[in-house]
Amino acid sequence: MQLSLRLIILAGALLIIATVLKSIRKKRILMNDATGWVCVALLLLFMAIFPEVVVWISGQLGFMSPANFVFLVATGLLTVKAFRDTASISLLRHKLEELTQESALAQADNDASAQGEDK
Repeated sequence: MQLSLRLIILAGALLIIATVLKSIRKKRILMNDATGWVCVALLLLFMAIFPEVVVWISGQLGFMSPANFVFLVATGLLTVKAFRDTASISLLRHKLEELTQESALAQADNDASAQGEDK
């Protein structure tokens, strides 16, 4: 694996870690969500520090270039992360709809009770 690619991967991993840590400190991201990004960054660091492993695995899997393997792994990890985020957002939307409906029913119940007391 070329030195320039290793340096880019290393810089990207360090940037991810720095951004995640800054976001945690400013309470913009939950620790549970940050662990996924830290795992991605650690895997990228491993690939940058031990390129022989990446070269060997990519050779065993039939990739023409270790860079293609690195990009496939990064794309795969980000796709899994995006799916997990989509699943979480879907659950939150469902809970929001339920809370909105419960709130509307409670408000309607309060309005009906208030009208009954006025009479």
